[in-house]
Amino acid sequence: MTIPTIEYRGYELRAYSHQEFPLHRDPYANGLRKFSSVVRIESIQPSNVKPRRYGTVFAGTTPGNDMDAIDLAMQYGKDIVDGKVQANEL
Repeated sequence: MTIPTIEYRGYELRAYSHQEFPLHRDPYANGLRKFSSVVRIESIQPSNVKPRRYGTVFAGTTPGNDMDAIDLAMQYGKDIVDGKVQANEL
């Protein structure tokens, strides 16, 4: 398994996605499967600051597969670094 990673403005962004099952997390239940993701932001420069993790907030749409969730997480991480989004850490 590879973890998608990019460098952006002095930070390393890593995105993780996972599938959420409906109805009490039962994988055999009927219903749409939803994907969610987490973005991890870490400074590239050596420091003793811990990496920050954020749950991705999807505005108006939910991703249909894991790659879409990762793409949205990377964009969300870029928006956090740029200061466009004020997010709460996990």
